Amino acid sequence: MNLEFKIYHTEKIADAIQRKEQTYRLIGVNDSYKYLALPNPQVVGTMVQRRTYAMDKAMELIEATTDK
Repeated sequence: MNLEFKIYHTEKIADAIQRKEQTYRLIGVNDSYKYLALPNPQVVGTMVQRRTYAMDKAMELIEATTDK
């Protein structure tokens, strides 16, 4: 996966976390896909803190997925 792919999906996963979605469908190269289980969103703190939490968790998911 290239950097552009990682950035795009990190933002989309963070959005999904903040919308309280349970899963995210990650479509890879060759149209293969996998479902990622999403964590619960942060419910306290400022919007910046909530977004930072969601982005951090999204980055962890992307890194764990792309390391394999």
